[in-house]
Amino acid sequence: MKRIALALSLAIAAGTAMADGQGAPEVKIHTQSGLEYVTGGIGDQMHEMQRLAPRYPIHLVFNIDGKHAQSGGVRLRVFDVMGHVQLEADTEGPVFYIGAPSGRYTFEATWHGQTIKETRDLTGRRYLVLDFDFKS
Repeated sequence: MKRIALALSLAIAAGTAMADGQGAPEVKIHTQSGLEYVTGGIGDQMHEMQRLAPRYPIHLVFNIDGKHAQSGGVRLRVFDVMGHVQLEADTEGPVFYIGAPSGRYTFEATWHGQTIKETRDLTGRRYLVLDFDFKS
């Protein structure tokens, strides 16, 4: 009986911590042009992003002066092989994961007037990991 009471009190405490904002912030799953994506990774949210990572084959990381872009604010555009925009969004942290089928994609990231473009192939069951390094 003491174990049940302890488990119940721990569950209530965990629920209260989440309600008070003390737990890991929720990561919102977005969909655009049939592509599912998540963005974030600031503070405690990084643990949730790491948990979600295996679901997404494209992993983009944004750095400013060699450090993770903690505030987000990078404008990302993803183009398919035909040059059509498949995704356009602002990052909400240093990490951006995209669920996409195999194919060739061009990633265009813009921060404070600096634009970095990368074209890469996503093949099979592999992960595509790209770092975008901006200078302040």
